[in-house]
Amino acid sequence: MDVLNKDQVKALFDKEAVLLGTENGVPDYRVAVLFGKSAVEHAHRINTSRPGYYANGYGIGDYTLNALTFRGFQAAASFFNVQLLRKEAEE
Repeated sequence: MDVLNKDQVKALFDKEAVLLGTENGVPDYRVAVLFGKSAVEHAHRINTSRPGYYANGYGIGDYTLNALTFRGFQAAASFFNVQLLRKEAEE
């Protein structure tokens, strides 16, 4: 995948998001497929400053599905973009 702009990220979020409680989110495992595990970890790392803003989960008793909010998805996509652009700049 190439770098993405804001509109492309919004369209991708809309395509991948599922309803979890009252909000849409993209499951972590789907974000990892799109942007890599490091991008998901980045979104969860910055989530500690504002819990629930970038990442959340929805539990059904014995299982919780962790997902990124739209802001978290944007952060993961931004991380992905920077990684690609850094590689390009270093070549």
